[in-house]
Amino acid sequence: MTSGLSDELGSLKLNDDRARLSTNSTSRRNYASGHNQRHSLHSRRAATIDHDNRDEKLRIVVLGATKVGKTCLCQQFLQEKFVTDHKETVDEMYSAEIALADRHIILEILDTAGIDEFPVMRRLAIARGDAFLIVYAVNDAYSFDIAQKMRQLVLEVKNDLTPNSIPMVIVGNKCDVDINLREVNQDYVNNIVRDQWSTDHIETTCHERESVLNAFQRLLNMANISIAHNPDLTRRSSDPNLSAHKEQRSNHKRQSCAQQ
Repeated sequence: MTSGLSDELGSLKLNDDRARLSTNSTSRRNYASGHNQRHSLHSRRAATIDHDNRDEKLRIVVLGATKVGKTCLCQQFLQEKFVTDHKETVDEMYSAEIALADRHIILEILDTAGIDEFPVMRRLAIARGDAFLIVYAVNDAYSFDIAQKMRQLVLEVKNDLTPNSIPMVIVGNKCDVDINLREVNQDYVNNIVRDQWSTDHIETTCHERESVLNAFQRLLNMANISIAHNPDLTRRSSDPNLSAHKEQRSNHKRQSCAQQ
């Protein structure tokens, strides 16, 4: 497939200079009447202002069941890298900078765990989030059930906001699987997500970078961050503030396994 997003996202530079990438722009479809109007309503000021240095900050929270490809989506977006080995994630925070002509934005991406031992931590992550990617796998019907619960949890935690004001994209990952292995029909999901929820839905595969970039681009557009002018986006290291939580959760899991 010919890339269609290079003019939209420009280059991504890793701090170790291991990779650079460019993507091209592609036109987005309007899926329902008033779709553009909904986009203009989505979090009119989703990116918050850091009053110390006037930087804007936007935190994206990636939610979904285990093994749906959340980490793979993040790595493909930030590092142009496909992760082949699955390792259970325990809340990983990535930080990047988007330099636009008249704005400087700190983009934080929280890759959450797919396990349920720590519901309080998940609620806290949602409470502190500004925009949400909710991921399921098209070859796992149960993961779409989890995605629906994650959406409902976001609405519950963000109950001071109207649903259409929350930047959110539902992502059906692994769309490149054999048709015989697909358990979630795209038309079925569209009927629920687009028609009933009035929310954006896209299918992706981490083998195809353009689809991943398109998912993040849609979410950023909903958060009033237009990346159509070749922004300079630089990845930084994971947030060290999560280390204590990661260690706590890892110890808890080891103790649980030992007791079984």
